[in-house]
Amino acid sequence: MKKKNYTIVGLLVITVIAVIVGILLAIKNNNLAKNQIQIIDATYSCNNSREKFYEDDNYVYYFPCVKSTSVFVKFPNGNKLLVTKALDDEKVTIDELIKAGLEVYKEEK
Repeated sequence: MKKKNYTIVGLLVITVIAVIVGILLAIKNNNLAKNQIQIIDATYSCNNSREKFYEDDNYVYYFPCVKSTSVFVKFPNGNKLLVTKALDDEKVTIDELIKAGLEVYKEEK
């Protein structure tokens, strides 16, 4: 009988620990999401001609279509800027934008 009680207590402890770990992971994931930038693409229609919007020492970056006036980056504080303006003002890097999901084509110079 005592062995059965230890088993039940052990299962309860494991369950409580699993729930606590799950909650902590969810909180951590939520905090990470709050500290990341988001891409907002407000483009209504997209033709097939690429649009150059940025270049660095090694690459030229293009949007898949003309949309430099309708793609924004949203910062964790809620502010939004056009992607092109954010790059010009050095608020973000091209790598951060790509990591956040910005769709680009890049060509080596």
